[in-house]
Amino acid sequence: MPGARGVLHSEWGTPFRTRLRRMAGQSEVTRPPRRIHFDEVFRAIPATSRAPRYVQVIDQLENAIRRGIVIPGDTLPTEQQFCEGFGVARSTLRRAMDDLEQRRIVSRVQGSGTRVEQSPAIGYRPETSHTIFQAIALSHRQPRSVVTEFEPVIADDQVAALTGFPVGTPLLRIVRERYANDTPIAGLETYLLPEALCFERRDLTTNSLDALLHENGWTMDRVEYDISAQSLGQELAEFMRLPAGTPVLQEVRRGFHGERLFSAGRNTYHPVNHRLYGVVDHHDPSPPG
Repeated sequence: MPGARGVLHSEWGTPFRTRLRRMAGQSEVTRPPRRIHFDEVFRAIPATSRAPRYVQVIDQLENAIRRGIVIPGDTLPTEQQFCEGFGVARSTLRRAMDDLEQRRIVSRVQGSGTRVEQSPAIGYRPETSHTIFQAIALSHRQPRSVVTEFEPVIADDQVAALTGFPVGTPLLRIVRERYANDTPIAGLETYLLPEALCFERRDLTTNSLDALLHENGWTMDRVEYDISAQSLGQELAEFMRLPAGTPVLQEVRRGFHGERLFSAGRNTYHPVNHRLYGVVDHHDPSPPG
């Protein structure tokens, strides 16, 4: 199965994404917007840190938004206050703000300051072993799942084509709706060999499927994935709070323990609340696949 490489963003144009955010109810505002003072939220960047200083500025801002300390509608400190507080040059701060503005996390209006527009999307790199569950947890939000199906099936032609299991293979079908707090992130459909079943349905509500498998010896030694654009079906559209037919990214994913295929399925990602990303490393000595 071919792997998707490079940078992938689930972005479909500014007007379309704005309309989706309104329908998705992405904001989780719990207080009126206000002006943020630097000292109550942020801290100076350590001079000994080896990470690029503009990246550390972005990290502090994104973490504050994800934690709900800073919310959409808030006005951020001025450029001078940020520079003095972080201990960075104006060029460093502007590079960080350009990145945040490009991703529509903040907006800048001359004479009005910098305003927070939305929370950063959940970042997920499919070419790594990290799971969506881990990505949500790392974003300082609570990952949880609603398990809508948990039943034995026999692989027919359609399931075999999707998963790679032979027709007639007994499987467990698990369908979940994955949230970050109360924000819909992805619809997950997994087919699992029965002998890999080492948990109960209720365990999946607050735990990662991959973590439960790993704890019981079913390590994901190799992962194959294929990402394509699809139209959102009615059932997932209701979960994601979007119109049916909305364009989304869908990932077909197959997991191997040693050389044995034991888990396969597809993940359908929210086009606003989730993003896929990757890196092309030209210093990688391995030959192209």
